[in-house]
Amino acid sequence: MVLYFSGTGNTRYAAEVIGELLHNEIKDIREFIKSGVKTKFYSKAPYIICAPIYAWRFPPLVEGFLERSDFWGSDKVYFVATCESQTGDAARYLKKICEKKGMTFMGFAGVPMPENYIIMYKPPKEDEQKHIFRMANSELVSIVNTISRGEVLKDDLDMKLLKPLTKLVNPWFFGACVSSRKFRTTDKCIGCGKCVEACPYGSITLSDGRPVWGEKCMHCMSCICGCPTGAIEYGRRTVGRDRYYCRKEPNITWRYKY
Repeated sequence: MVLYFSGTGNTRYAAEVIGELLHNEIKDIREFIKSGVKTKFYSKAPYIICAPIYAWRFPPLVEGFLERSDFWGSDKVYFVATCESQTGDAARYLKKICEKKGMTFMGFAGVPMPENYIIMYKPPKEDEQKHIFRMANSELVSIVNTISRGEVLKDDLDMKLLKPLTKLVNPWFFGACVSSRKFRTTDKCIGCGKCVEACPYGSITLSDGRPVWGEKCMHCMSCICGCPTGAIEYGRRTVGRDRYYCRKEPNITWRYKY
């Protein structure tokens, strides 16, 4: 079973490629996360958990989901992360979760994807995106081959020198950088409510047809990048900046070896 969380579609794409090649069931865990209810899953095949990297770890709400969920059937878990270039020490924290739950950690691998954190960075242009996806597809096939053979995944993006910094950078990022206060809408807003649906915390509400952001936020970029009219801004940082949302569908035309 492939379980995934995705903010702007990169991880969804990766999870769907993996699921289709392995003929595994694929589940979006956003609604399970939003509900906060303890969930039970059953899978004969190893679990494959896919999520983006935020400040060199899986997002807090994904780690929390894993800790409170029950996984029946297979006791083996693989982890696949999407990121721009670095995965930090994410694997160590996931391994600890597996140990607490009595599950077998089958490794972790990072897959480079187009940059989507538009609050700080410009997303790549279309030609560059195509190149990144070609590289990502190759990496995903390699991951599927490893899982098919029952071998342990290895991460080529772990940046060993950065690992010790994860325990400092991650809490600093979420404490100093992540806030919902600067989100706002322009006159382009049509009150469609798609941002309300997109927020994994359920922290956005509509008031007089306009979104209002609550305190809970992790900068997943679901609202600002998923807005159909480009009506959401984050202070002045995003004004005039392209949005990024992966709507690419898997087109499995390659072969892979077991």
